[in-house]
Amino acid sequence: MVYKYIEIVGTSSQGIDDAVNNAFKEASKTVKNIQWGELGRVTFRLDDNQKIEYQAEIKIGFKVEGTD
Repeated sequence: MVYKYIEIVGTSSQGIDDAVNNAFKEASKTVKNIQWGELGRVTFRLDDNQKIEYQAEIKIGFKVEGTD
């Protein structure tokens, strides 16, 4: 089998968990066979009103189809 991973960044104004979940939810719309994930860097951004947007960088691993 062959696996591949991509790096994406999920965001949320609610918290880090939501940022990770948002990343997986969106990725699963176009990426098939997701097998694992790895949390990387966690950052945040402040807007003009000092509201925090959490950002979670994650790696998503998935099986490449046709590589049994």
